[in-house]
Amino acid sequence: MELQRQISRRLHEEHQAILGLLERFGSALARLKDAPPAADDALWRGLLTDLAVALENEVTRHFALEEQQLFPRLQERGEGDLAELLLEEHAAIRAVARPLLGLIAQARAGALDAGGWRALRAGGLELVERLSSHAQKEEGAFVPLVDEMLDQATDDELFAAYALS
Repeated sequence: MELQRQISRRLHEEHQAILGLLERFGSALARLKDAPPAADDALWRGLLTDLAVALENEVTRHFALEEQQLFPRLQERGEGDLAELLLEEHAAIRAVARPLLGLIAQARAGALDAGGWRALRAGGLELVERLSSHAQKEEGAFVPLVDEMLDQATDDELFAAYALS
């Protein structure tokens, strides 16, 4: 995909990064099945750290840019149905991510019991499904529209503000 605007390229880069991370996380959860990894498993702890940082960025900064700056522009352009669908998906992803972030924090602290592990695994698999699907949908429909609808001055302004947030 040949993107002309800085903000659409940034969205694309962030989508690719989260998709790669979700693939790693989903594979780890599939491998682990019923038993959590050992408390001293450095790869698992690193994956959880990467996931926590990415989710904090994804469900705050990235979603805020889309919701506050880009979805209103979609609506003005007559693409309100797409904006509403993506907004609904953001809400569903937040609903999964919030409790999962707490479970990730417990797991990183070595304080996750068997019930917590099952909840982390189930929530993690749901997050992988929802957020992967969402990012792919945005890549296919939303990012190309953003690239098309922004003029250079608006792109520069949004990109500068996003870089500072």
